[in-house]
Amino acid sequence: MSKIIKNTIYGSEYGRLDPNVLERTKTKSPIKDKEVTRSFEIEEFDLLKIRSSMGGNNKDLVKGHVREKDIAIPCKDKYLLARLYYPTELATFKNCLLYLHGGGFIGGSIEAMNNQCRLIAERAHTLVVSLNYRLSPESRFPDQYYDAKETINWLSINHKDLNILNSQIYVAGDSAGATLAVACGLTDNKHQIRKIISLYGALDFTSIDKTIYHWQYSDYQICDQEKELIHTRLNKFAILSKLIQKIYIGNADDTNPLVNPVYATDFSSFPPLVMIEAEFDYFLQSNKYFAKLARENKIKVDEVLYKGLDHGFFDRLGILPQAEDAVNVIVKAME
Repeated sequence: MSKIIKNTIYGSEYGRLDPNVLERTKTKSPIKDKEVTRSFEIEEFDLLKIRSSMGGNNKDLVKGHVREKDIAIPCKDKYLLARLYYPTELATFKNCLLYLHGGGFIGGSIEAMNNQCRLIAERAHTLVVSLNYRLSPESRFPDQYYDAKETINWLSINHKDLNILNSQIYVAGDSAGATLAVACGLTDNKHQIRKIISLYGALDFTSIDKTIYHWQYSDYQICDQEKELIHTRLNKFAILSKLIQKIYIGNADDTNPLVNPVYATDFSSFPPLVMIEAEFDYFLQSNKYFAKLARENKIKVDEVLYKGLDHGFFDRLGILPQAEDAVNVIVKAME
């Protein structure tokens, strides 16, 4: 077990946004705390606009040659599109990483994480598979979970055909993708997952007033000068959680650990876990709670916390240096 703290230019100081994040956040409209507590109707949200805004500007940092190949993965009653990434000089791969993109189950795409997957493939000298799982509102829970689960099973069974030497695979994801990764880990009865790598996983979508760990602003150290800006970032995802409850979770049981992993009680099949977190992530408190649960159940958990950052920082590869550093954390986790 390890806990690593990644400092900003402010060193050991907590409570301040990284300068790059600070300047970007200043351009956003403030979201008051009272907005989080009011009821929302789906009609208030422009779902297509939200979907198109998922992901951030990023850059291709690959220095060598990484090949991309789009495939269709056969599942029980459908095919799922996926993209393979691998260094061109390799004929076989020691390991395979399945990457599940974020986007709150309503957005995100293979394209949004294309550069990240390319760089992981190059630096880890491995095969990376990025999955185009179904999205809400067209599909709802548990469709996305089944997509991830079937893909893991297919990769494990067909690893030799893909020139992968190990039938156990790594599973990584950011935000909603990390939620799916953790859910698959909770049901990994065949032990097909070698390790889960969660980037700011969205491990609890229940309303703030119903959280079992009692979410509150005071759980974050926040300097007075940046309070409104940081609350705006936290509040954005508190509100998005309400939307996700309506269009992704629907009538499913909130205490189902495949929906909200913080309610997990059975860790008997769960693999080792790496959690990459951000200081001002709305989901940080749920992730800390889950890490505690996992450790209490004898699961090896490594945590990496990036100070000064908020939810979604991995989107900004090549712009935020911490995003590239997170790639290196993923690569090291696969050694």
